[in-house]
Amino acid sequence: MAEAWEKRKLIAIVEDDPHLAAMLSDMLKFFGQWRLQIFSDGQTAKDQLPELGAALILLDVGLPNLDGGSLYKILRGHSNTKNTPIIVITGIHDWELHRMGLQASLLLRKPFNLQELLTIIRALLPEEE
Repeated sequence: MAEAWEKRKLIAIVEDDPHLAAMLSDMLKFFGQWRLQIFSDGQTAKDQLPELGAALILLDVGLPNLDGGSLYKILRGHSNTKNTPIIVITGIHDWELHRMGLQASLLLRKPFNLQELLTIIRALLPEEE
């Protein structure tokens, strides 16, 4: 049983809003066969994510201790996470993202549709037979 659990792909959720983190976690547990790791601040995520082996990262821009824009750049520069899909979740405007130097290819604006997020995740992490 533990082996099957370990084979599940890991999704890292980097979100400081406990309600949104819990909602994302509940949705992903209900609709998918993934393992989840939640980080509530950017610094902890920076310290642990590169060695975690996540298959996908959900990243909020507005984080304490290290903002999501800076964390995104660090993760993209690290050999272990440079190719990991990162879905950036934000409530800020394009010009603010541009000012942060953040040109994320996968961007979801708050408020977002959970079904849309689930569709993107399933496309990025197809379930194995």
